Amino acid sequence: MYPLVRLAVWVALTITPAVALAQTPLRVVTWNIESVGTPGSFEYLAALAVLYRLGPDVVAINEVSSSADEGNLASLASDAAYPYVVVAPSAPFSGPRNAILSRYPIASSAVATAPMLSGDPGANDITRDVVVATIDLPGAALDPTIAVMHWKSSNGNDDEFRRAVESMRVVQSVAGLDPATDAFLFVGDVNEEIEDVPRSPAVFTSLPSGLPGSFALGADLSALLSGPGIGNDPFAPLLAAQTTAIDALQRDGLDATRPSSGRRLDYVFASPQLTATAPASEVFDANDEGLGGGIPKYGNPLSSNTTSLASDHLPVAVDLFPRGR
Repeated sequence: MYPLVRLAVWVALTITPAVALAQTPLRVVTWNIESVGTPGSFEYLAALAVLYRLGPDVVAINEVSSSADEGNLASLASDAAYPYVVVAPSAPFSGPRNAILSRYPIASSAVATAPMLSGDPGANDITRDVVVATIDLPGAALDPTIAVMHWKSSNGNDDEFRRAVESMRVVQSVAGLDPATDAFLFVGDVNEEIEDVPRSPAVFTSLPSGLPGSFALGADLSALLSGPGIGNDPFAPLLAAQTTAIDALQRDGLDATRPSSGRRLDYVFASPQLTATAPASEVFDANDEGLGGGIPKYGNPLSSNTTSLASDHLPVAVDLFPRGR
């Protein structure tokens, strides 16, 4: 099977990325890549093949696994023709980091930390810092801003509390934007399913047990605990920011983005300026290549195992149409 993957990569790399740019105003992919992998490895080549097959303009990445993997990401960006890269230099609780790759220039970017977002220098309540970038999109009246987050995993009350806090923080990362007039996206692995919330307890009015000793809730959110509390629903702050969860399916009709668990964990939330024209979308699984349909793709179909070689998550692709100039 491995020679087939190599052949698929070779075919995909013969497709000029500009073809995708000419056909799609803005294609965004969010992908928990698990780790980029060493250049030349099966993992790396499979990820490269997927990027060429989908032809995204912007890729939001979760799980750049280490400083060494940051170098691998730079190689992947170069090989896939993404000249603009923003990656978080570290993670507050160690572990993997977030990144954004873009074919278009990045007008502005930031790695948003808990102290920055809360205004409290002692805050330490984000598992992985938010990466935010505004894309200089040619021919569009609105340059979209993308905030990529990778929410806390696991299912303890402490984990659920941290996910709720992280959603409040990612919304703060675009606090200067108005959903009535600006274009923005929240993307990434939420580590939760939108049909399963709110969890119990429905509202936190005190810190749950089990939080790490280094965890420090920012003063702005601490004040909520003695008042209305913090809802046990990481999707609620995103929806309250007037974004819409873009429904995306595999071509076999499943919505799972992590096949081994069958769970939908990876999402794209778009503001009204990006959803006036209904976005096309797809959870891309190379195992479905023979089914046809889905969003337009580039090059020849990939070997069925390509996405599973690249990551334990599937990429979610969305075609968006910002208003033209």
